Amino acid sequence: MLKTVALTSWVCLLTGQVCAAPLDALLSAIPEEASPRGQIEVATDQMNGALDFFKVRDSRADTAGTSAGDYSGTHILGGFSPWDGVWLSGGLWQRRVNSASDSYQYDSWQVAGQYRFLDGAGWVPATALRVSAWGNSAAQTESTTAVVVPGARLNSVKITNPADRNLQADLIGTWKLSPAVRLSVAAGAGNTQLSYGSLTATSTRDGCNYNLTFNGNDIFGELAAPCSAKGGVVQQFYDSSGGYGVDVAKEIAWGASFAHAAINATWQDGPWKVTGAYLFTTIKRDFVDSILASRGLASYTQNSNVTGQVDYQMSPHLVVFGRAQLSSNLFFDDIPVTYNSSTAARFDSRYSLFTVGMLFTF
Repeated sequence: MLKTVALTSWVCLLTGQVCAAPLDALLSAIPEEASPRGQIEVATDQMNGALDFFKVRDSRADTAGTSAGDYSGTHILGGFSPWDGVWLSGGLWQRRVNSASDSYQYDSWQVAGQYRFLDGAGWVPATALRVSAWGNSAAQTESTTAVVVPGARLNSVKITNPADRNLQADLIGTWKLSPAVRLSVAAGAGNTQLSYGSLTATSTRDGCNYNLTFNGNDIFGELAAPCSAKGGVVQQFYDSSGGYGVDVAKEIAWGASFAHAAINATWQDGPWKVTGAYLFTTIKRDFVDSILASRGLASYTQNSNVTGQVDYQMSPHLVVFGRAQLSSNLFFDDIPVTYNSSTAARFDSRYSLFTVGMLFTF
């Protein structure tokens, strides 16, 4: 019955799309090189039918021909150098993603501090340590799409305040291979913790509609409206997810540790700059993946991300750019709240996200 208690995240992933990344693939030990004091990036992130080059929606019978996967978001990122070798940065994202029948909004944030303790020379890279915190949340998410699970049919599911919180540290090295070429590598690790406020659902039982409230693994059902079903009407009932082999908190509010490594290269010629990057992430989650294994279901613990970006300098303080991100297994390493025992099967899907924006330097 509770295999879909995390339908909040399930719906976001049903689209085959998720949300903007913290862009760890583009880390540099000398972020202030192009903007000595600071910079602000304002951009829009998009995915829709015209941009769905991998045809994720058409590959699934339940999303083919629908608006599932239409995604529109905006973000603002900023960074500044209060003194030599120190770079402070932060970002905010707002995004809307559609399923076949519903629309969902998520907010994301990120703050980071970076200290370059080695300037580097020749083949010795400039080297920096970066510490960051970031997270994703929604006020609530609700699905109005009926879901059939063993023992029950859930007509709708709502979760309030689903969120993830993440802390990480990265070591970054950057080589100045020539006046026009930069090469950077980064390696990092961190931890993740998911949380949620309340979980409610609606269901039909013996011909009557019920509102379901979850308190941990306890389920309280109450008649939603007068019902005249034959054989008597149950006004209230209690149940437990344990009877279905489900542990709610461990499956939707898990913790984890993760590690990643990235490499990127930048080439600049006059007003043009081209960047290519690769990021590999691996994660070890508590409970949820072992629960999936006990049910004979697959879990996904690795992700590859390829990012490409082209910049054009319009003026000394204004750059316009286009960015594409391609991911092997969605962006589960950047929006962890979307992964749980119900959604894991969706993470075998590829994903693409496209961004256009402006960078103001000062």
